[in-house]
Amino acid sequence: MKKSVPQWRRWCWWGWCLIAVLLTAFVFSQLPLSVNLKVLKRLIRLTLMVGAATFIGTIFEVRNWTGFARLLLKPLINFARLPQIVGAAMITALFSNHAAGGILAGSFAEDRISRFEMRVGAICNSYAAYVSHSFRVMYPVVGALGLPGLYYFGLIFGSGLLITLTALTICRFRPQSAISIDNGIVTGDATPTPVIKKMISWPETIFRAWSRSRNILIRVLWVTVPLYLLASYFNYIGIFQVWKEFVPEIAAPFFPPEVLAIMAARLGGLVSAAGVAFEFYDHGSIGSAHILLALLAGNLITNPIRMLRRNLPTAMGIFPPRDGFFIVMVMQMSRLLFVILYIAILIAWLHLHQG
Repeated sequence: MKKSVPQWRRWCWWGWCLIAVLLTAFVFSQLPLSVNLKVLKRLIRLTLMVGAATFIGTIFEVRNWTGFARLLLKPLINFARLPQIVGAAMITALFSNHAAGGILAGSFAEDRISRFEMRVGAICNSYAAYVSHSFRVMYPVVGALGLPGLYYFGLIFGSGLLITLTALTICRFRPQSAISIDNGIVTGDATPTPVIKKMISWPETIFRAWSRSRNILIRVLWVTVPLYLLASYFNYIGIFQVWKEFVPEIAAPFFPPEVLAIMAARLGGLVSAAGVAFEFYDHGSIGSAHILLALLAGNLITNPIRMLRRNLPTAMGIFPPRDGFFIVMVMQMSRLLFVILYIAILIAWLHLHQG
């Protein structure tokens, strides 16, 4: 059953659509025909790459060709000597983090696992769910940006894996909980029960791939395209050159106005930011390092908002409140530290490269 959308959100969406149409008409009326044709050519290329990448990626996901994630989780679970139910929850998180959290919270309430095991399991679930969810966004972003998009997701996935490995290593060298021993719960070499997905027919696979591609392209049409056109217009009239005069001299090489524009577009979503970045990247205004810097810096803005709006209330509803707060804060602070580290390394690299 389809979830009903609140009326105020419908009005906001239609309001934005009206703004998008007016903005598009304004930009095309202000730019010369030759520039409009170039912009349209780049927009068509962007749309085709995003649509094709999403379509192909969805086929891989629906046909369960990304099952390597489960093969990776099994040795990690065995390494940490976690109870079998925690391993089952980690695999469940690939499909539903809420369901995985419910398994852990229920097992803890029934004294089948310890609080420590529940927290470690929830931290690992967060990474598994994030990777699974990010695949859907990764396809259009990598389709639009190519290598910079791959670098971005590689860094984000890599930091999440390091956080997860750290939690599992601590768990391995921590004495086995009395609760697990008393309840006879198998640990160590136990193989968690996999979540079996029903094989979907090829017609249904194609339909799902088309549906997701259509939804992404609708978002590109109404959100990414207006922001892209606005960036093209600002670039044409030279507003970014004017803005450089207001940027502090020490920060100008690292945060040119194009980077700030991508960071602002990040509030509209990663796909929107990729669309704006594509305009500057295609023009040669900025390189891969600056795009990567903009996407990472955008995380510093969007992650706290997402945490307060969604992650924290959900976790405190599924787990005991103090445990939910602890789990979310550990994950968010760990990711934040990695992002800051990546940004510092990129700035140092840009300084040496440009110096």
